[in-house]
Amino acid sequence: MKDFFKMFFASTLALAFVCGALCAGVVLLLIGLSSMAESEPKLQKNSVLVFDMSSNIQDAPVSTTQEEIIAEITGGNRPPKLALRQVLTAIDTAASDKNIKGIFIKGSFRPDGYGSGFAALKEVREALVRFKEESAKPVIAHVVYPTARDLYVASAADTVYMNPEGLLLNSGMASQPMFLAGFFKKYGIGVQITKAGEFKSAAESLVRETMSGPARIQTEALLEDLWANYVDAVSSKADMSFDEFQALVDAKGLLTADDALEAGIVDELAFADQLLEELQEITGDSKRKVDLASIGLGHYIQLKTGEAAGGSHIAVVYAEGEIVTGNGNDGQIGGDKLAREIRQLRYDKSVKAIVLRVNSPGGSALASEVIQREVKLAQEQMPVVVSMGSVAASGGYWISAYSDRIFAQPNTITGSIGVIGLFMNFKEIANNHGVTFDLVKTAKFADVMSPVRPKTEEEMALIQKGVDEVYDDFLDRVSEGRDLDRDHVAEIAEGRVWSGEDALEIGIVDELGGLGDAIAHAAELAELGNNPTIRDYPAPVDFFEELLKGLANGEQVMARNEALQAVKSTLDELRALSQFDDPKGVYAIMPYKIEIK
Repeated sequence: MKDFFKMFFASTLALAFVCGALCAGVVLLLIGLSSMAESEPKLQKNSVLVFDMSSNIQDAPVSTTQEEIIAEITGGNRPPKLALRQVLTAIDTAASDKNIKGIFIKGSFRPDGYGSGFAALKEVREALVRFKEESAKPVIAHVVYPTARDLYVASAADTVYMNPEGLLLNSGMASQPMFLAGFFKKYGIGVQITKAGEFKSAAESLVRETMSGPARIQTEALLEDLWANYVDAVSSKADMSFDEFQALVDAKGLLTADDALEAGIVDELAFADQLLEELQEITGDSKRKVDLASIGLGHYIQLKTGEAAGGSHIAVVYAEGEIVTGNGNDGQIGGDKLAREIRQLRYDKSVKAIVLRVNSPGGSALASEVIQREVKLAQEQMPVVVSMGSVAASGGYWISAYSDRIFAQPNTITGSIGVIGLFMNFKEIANNHGVTFDLVKTAKFADVMSPVRPKTEEEMALIQKGVDEVYDDFLDRVSEGRDLDRDHVAEIAEGRVWSGEDALEIGIVDELGGLGDAIAHAAELAELGNNPTIRDYPAPVDFFEELLKGLANGEQVMARNEALQAVKSTLDELRALSQFDDPKGVYAIMPYKIEIK
């Protein structure tokens, strides 16, 4: 009995501690809500719109997450998120806003996931050019250690200033994939793959230590196209030819501020404080000594880009991240979840057209087919137009095939029409740690999907047959959806990735353009006029609303403490393995994440 009371009081104390911690967490979050609500954005007369590039521009609407709230409260260093369409709308709105006298660009992009890709930044850059042309208002940029992304956007400015002690981190583009074959071999993790398509190298990083020949060929061709598009934008400001710019970066590598000034890539050298006087001249207020009438782009978005409610509209549906089965997690496209969203839209009489914005390298073949099925059914009832973001490849292309028109940017990464089968087993690592397995089965292939043994040659042959069948289905979908000869599709498929520019030439993309062009075309098809109402789907989630709703229902929403950890793993390649959840082990996914450095 004595032990019973000891255990009882210990358990009670532990429970009280946990409850106290949860209550403290709720109070902390509510304090955060209060402090965030107090900072309502305000727009003064004669202000400069400040575009701080130290952000992550994603395609999908921005949701308020637990991690971001904690970072806000604790002063964490997380890049703010901005939604692409809202950024574009805000810049266009600022052109006719009498209170905005110019735009000031600063900072350095901090990409996260599939955000701030070059295709999205091309749209931002074009919006800045429109702002200058339509308003005759100045655009000024200040850079310190500009990356290729930073300079690509900043080059749209009338005047680009650079910190005299800065350095231009712009010596070319490179893709450096991580290969894990040696790691798996060392720790006794077996990997077996099958594929359909000569260039389909999605699983090479798991079974090889270097690129295959086809993988190297397609990556070199892709980077050459992306580099050419970038150099064309940046060198035009300096009045340099492509060859002159290439010779400059090859000769000097990293460029000092003096190098950049001499080459004409930047216009003047200045510290940030030296720009204050010029910015004050833009606002017409030279009396201020230490500050500036200004508003940040994020706050301006809050003020100016509210979404219209109700009525006939175009639904912009976002498919951003890896494609997985089920509902998926943050940063993923859940096949069931997105299909359900599209199904609801096609039954909604107020939705007159759908624009599917795809920014995905693909993933599960099954989930891709689930989404594609709903896209096809929607297209039978209303116009469906696809806008490809920075990457719309493999499964990302699969879900795009059945649409009235596909728009892509010249620097979009697309194609990769191919399939792989991927299977891992943990027999060796388990045995090495004293774990063994035994088996009883009723049929020869009952344990074919077992993760604790390698598959036999006969089993791999069966799996290869299944992969080939899925690949045939993929070719059929593209051929029918895009109205292309199947032999032509088979010829340009083979898992090869293409730039948007090349994709237009081979016929798997219909037109070069951005999200705005896709929306305009959908409006034309739906006969909605030049200024259609637009709504984003899925709608952004406000964590505070979900939290308060959960508390009202008595739910222990704070108990999921893993979601409160603001620590992100640096081993992205290992984390990415979690996307391989297809029940048949068959995937339509890009060769690897092509990260441009």
